[in-house]
This record gives sequence, C-alpha cells and structure tokens, in this order.
Amino acid sequence: MSALSIRMNAIKSTLAGMYPSRIVTRDLKDFAARPLLELRRGIYTVLSASEGNYSHYLGGMTRDGEHRVLVVAQLAVAETALPSETEDAEGVMIDEIKAFTRNLPPELGSLTLTSWRQSQQLDHPYGWVAFDMTLKEG
Repeated sequence: MSALSIRMNAIKSTLAGMYPSRIVTRDLKDFAARPLLELRRGIYTVLSASEGNYSHYLGGMTRDGEHRVLVVAQLAVAETALPSETEDAEGVMIDEIKAFTRNLPPELGSLTLTSWRQSQQLDHPYGWVAFDMTLKEG
C-alpha cells in the first residue's frame, strides 16, 4: 500500500470513528448511484486532490510538501422539505467537519480545513458540501 493510501485511509477511519451514523468512504459517486437511505444518513467521501509547495533545498526536492485533501459531503432531505432545510442539514455536516479537524490524532495533527463551499440550495432535495483541507508533510 502506498503512503498516500495509508494517509487517506487514516483520514477515512478517523472520520468514521467520530461519526458512526454517517457513511464514510473513499469512493465518490453521483447522487443517482447512491441509495436514498444512505443519502439521508449523510455521506462523507475522502479524496486526494494534489500535493505541492515542496521545500527546494538540496536533497529535499519532494519533502515537506502540502497534500491537498478534499472531503465531499452528500445528503438528501425529504422531497417535501424546504430548500432551507437542505442548507440546515449541510450546516450540521459543516459543524461536524470543523469539530473533526479540531480533534485529530497525532498522525493527522496537521490536517487543516482551509475552506468549504456548499450547494446553495441549487440541488434541493439533495445537498452537498466540498471541504478543502491541507495536510503538511515532513
């Protein structure tokens, strides 16, 4: 298993341990490919985005970089729910990810939430939040 796989699985298992009522995966799927019951529980998908910002000293060309991690939250509310209820459900998942990044184990201690963006009610009754994070190496 690669160092990348080990790191991504550590993020996944830590997040799943904090929120056992949620589904946590490394496999991003379209809403249509997800069972409605899973979407109602809320799904977090942990994805590797990129790595960069390496140190450029002799012998350290690929050290001390920043690994960009994306966590995508997907959810569904009842068809009869108001669009604001989709936004409210997204807000709960936003609060959970903020709490997650404040309570990390030592091996993930440098994982930092840098930004997030949400559906803006555009996909109601489906909702989503994309969380941008960085994990420092070294």
